[in-house]
Amino acid sequence: MSDAARPAPTADEALHTTVDLPFEDAVPFVQLEHELADFETVRVTRLDEMIEGMLGHDDAERTALIVVCHPEIASDALRIDPTLAGMLPCTTVVYERAGDDRVHVHHVSATKAIRDLGCASAAGADEGAVEDLVVKTGELMAVVWENIERHGRE
Repeated sequence: MSDAARPAPTADEALHTTVDLPFEDAVPFVQLEHELADFETVRVTRLDEMIEGMLGHDDAERTALIVVCHPEIASDALRIDPTLAGMLPCTTVVYERAGDDRVHVHHVSATKAIRDLGCASAAGADEGAVEDLVVKTGELMAVVWENIERHGRE
């Protein structure tokens, strides 16, 4: 499908769930579920703590970024075009909302962003290779998400 014919991505394409765990337990739990699917943790960052520490605002809701990368996805992306590494790694956010007693887990596909923003086509990359990358990432994240939903609920 050409970039002109591809509809803009929607929020429905993102992965979202909630877990029945306290926030402090949910973060390492979600990180571990990624690692069990062979994603390497690059970094875990607490955005609320960063904001408080750097800006002095203590009103940010608890929010953690779990930054991970899968070696197969990274290898395929580099083979397509080394500049695509700038769109990696993948990030899953774990957060709380005021007035909501659940902990939310949200992930937007970096490889879908590569495809939908035309990052690879600008470098002359094979559209089929990019679509294969999106499919492979989707399959890997489906395993992660299934396990988060299965093990993160009472």
